[in-house]
Amino acid sequence: MPDWKQIAADGKMEELLLWLGNYLERTTYEISCPSLCDPALAPVGKTGVIISTLMDYALVKMFSDAGEYERYKNYCKDKIIQILENTIFPEFAKSVRFSMCATPMTLAEKIGNDNGTITGWSFSNSIIPSEKRFRKIQNSVRTPVKDMMQCGQWTFSPGGLPVCILTGRLAAKRAEKALKTPGKWK
Repeated sequence: MPDWKQIAADGKMEELLLWLGNYLERTTYEISCPSLCDPALAPVGKTGVIISTLMDYALVKMFSDAGEYERYKNYCKDKIIQILENTIFPEFAKSVRFSMCATPMTLAEKIGNDNGTITGWSFSNSIIPSEKRFRKIQNSVRTPVKDMMQCGQWTFSPGGLPVCILTGRLAAKRAEKALKTPGKWK
């Protein structure tokens, strides 16, 4: 499969979309259903599915610069739904009531991550500036200041938007518990 940059240099958008389709058919996906852990996150009898894959920021930006960003996002959504239907979720498309697409540009614009990075720092650093042991993720909300917690995308490694949501929930649960049992704040 040729590099997308070679195709982009020729300015052939249709060929670039074909390349993108091939990429999406061959890449890996992370699929999560948060309402399996907390049923209150979806209406009764429904669920939400989050499907993630990695994408080169420069590729997405190239579509955006060409005025094709919405087309790119719609193509990706439709293609991923088709791939899932044809592989592991038969009749998946019939079940989809709402879909949206976030890209590396979304992360760069909405939360300030350089080039849409999902973690924010290199894993080659000798020191990771936050808790990194998954079994200790509860510790990531603690601070040295009495009665104060932290949450956000950099409080656990690897960082990013999912960590922001998770640590926010952990901090909220810890605060709720502390309010119910005064003197137990730790």
